[in-house]
Formats: sequence, structure tokens, C-alpha cells
Amino acid sequence: MAHNIPLDLYKIFCAVVRMGNMSLAAKSLYISQPAVSMSIRQLEEKLGAPLLIRTTKGVRATPEGAVLYEYLEQALSLVSTGENKFLELVQLKAGEIKIGASDTVIANVLMPYLEQYAREYPQISIKVTNKTTYESLRLLKNGLVDLCFINLPIEEDRDLEVIPIMEIHDCLVGGVKYKALATQGLDFSQIGNYPLLLLEELSNSRRQQNAFAQKQGVLLRPILELGSSDLLMSFAKINLGLTFTTREFSQDLIDGKQLFEIPLRPPLPKRHIGIVRLKNVALSHAAKHFADLFLVKNNTSSPAQAETPDRGK
Repeated sequence: MAHNIPLDLYKIFCAVVRMGNMSLAAKSLYISQPAVSMSIRQLEEKLGAPLLIRTTKGVRATPEGAVLYEYLEQALSLVSTGENKFLELVQLKAGEIKIGASDTVIANVLMPYLEQYAREYPQISIKVTNKTTYESLRLLKNGLVDLCFINLPIEEDRDLEVIPIMEIHDCLVGGVKYKALATQGLDFSQIGNYPLLLLEELSNSRRQQNAFAQKQGVLLRPILELGSSDLLMSFAKINLGLTFTTREFSQDLIDGKQLFEIPLRPPLPKRHIGIVRLKNVALSHAAKHFADLFLVKNNTSSPAQAETPDRGK
């Protein structure tokens, strides 16, 4: 069995057989005719048998050479196809991005970037899976998504690279029934005296709210739990109770007419939206370019450490 035969020798051999002439093959390959002749001799020596029959009109393959040529043409065609597909991916002319994110993050953070990316690279397929923070992280670890856009902080994980991209602030809101609280504010220790409308405990936002309440010596007991922040705001608007929302995502809804922000003492701590990826898994060019849209905007050149909960949480 022949070993260590350079691919270029096979390419030159196929060009000679295809053209039936060494001079024409040399021109098509942009090399000299002596270089073609030398390459054919090297290949014949490595394979241990003649490959070409020289005639006054040019060259043709030996019976054995013809068999080799038939298979090499197929193989080289696959190599060429592979190179072209690779370049399409690198040049963002083809590819796929798979993203995991919550509905709130999709609507309030990702939407304009998805629109821009789809407009600039219409050949790239974009798949967005609507999941909670920890469900998205599970998809990431199972290789089902390339990137997660999630609520931080998360538990420290050495396999994950976490990059905060947007600072957010949780606030308490209520309807007209609770308008007076918008002026006087509310001690967090008293929040249990009011009906609460909260996200399901599977959500990372709810986990952080529970942890903060626990620090204040308060146990949050909602009368209603939902998976949608928008629905919670709708219920708050009809005075069913108080709910938490992200101030940056709810400015239009907190209008001072139907919904009011209620100052808390102490306020909930700031948080971040972040990009999460697997540390030792290379991103496709398509996914990396999408992530770079956020990093360039935030002047982030290197991955930041994950925000981690306090040890006592």
C-alpha cells in the first residue's frame, strides 16, 4: 500500500489524463511542463507501476492508471466540494445559528439583532428556542444550541464562558389600586402583606427574587405564578396584585396611569443579560459573528467571568 503521497501529485495526474497532454495540463495548473513530468514520475515511482502511455499525439492512461483516475476524479471532486462548502460557511454565505433564550430576552434584547443579521446574511438559517435560563443552558451543554442569551447571575460552571452584555434592574409595579404606594414606597419586609404575582420558580429571575427576599427575612408567597412576564403585567394592570418586572423592558407599560412603579426599600440588586457558550467548543463563523454584534457594541474583547451568586444562596 502506498503511503504519504501528496495530494498535489494526484491532482497533476488527473489533469494530465483529463487534458491528454502534459503541456495543456501544465498551463491549466499554472506550472511548468518539466514540473508536470517530474510529478508523474514521482507518482509512478511511489505506486510502483506506469500510469501513462506516451504517444505522438499526447498521453493516455494505462489500464491501471485509468482505474486510478476514475476514483481520484470522484475523490478530488469531493475535496473541491468540501473546500467550497467550507468557504461558504467562512464567508457567511451558508450556515446555521442555534440560540436558546427566554421570550422576554428574545423580545427585548435579541429582536433587533436578529433582524439586522437576517437582513445582512439571508443565507444563514437562524433557529431560536424559547426556554428559561436553565433549560437553555441544558440545551447548550447537550450541543443543541450554539449560544444562550440568559438572565444572570447563574451558578459557576467551569465549562461555560459567560459574557455580560446588558445591565438590567428589577422593580415592583402595581395597578391603580396601589397608586399610593408609588409615592410613599414600600419596605421590602412589608411586601408579604400584598397579593403577589410572580414568575414560576423555574425561571432564573424568580430564583434571584427569592434569594433577595430570603436575605431580607421574607418568604415570597404568590397568589399567582405564570411563565410569562407580559401576562403578569396584564394581571397587575387589572389590580390582581403586585409583580416584579425588568424596568428596561417595561418603560412603555409603566405609564403612571394604569401601571405604577413602586419604590422598594432596599431595592433589588442590579443584574445582567449575558451570552453563554461552551468554553472549549469552537463556534461556527455564523454563530461567532452573531455574538460579535453584541461584543462590539459593548466594547467587550475578552470573555468576562460569570456573575456568581453569593456563597450563602
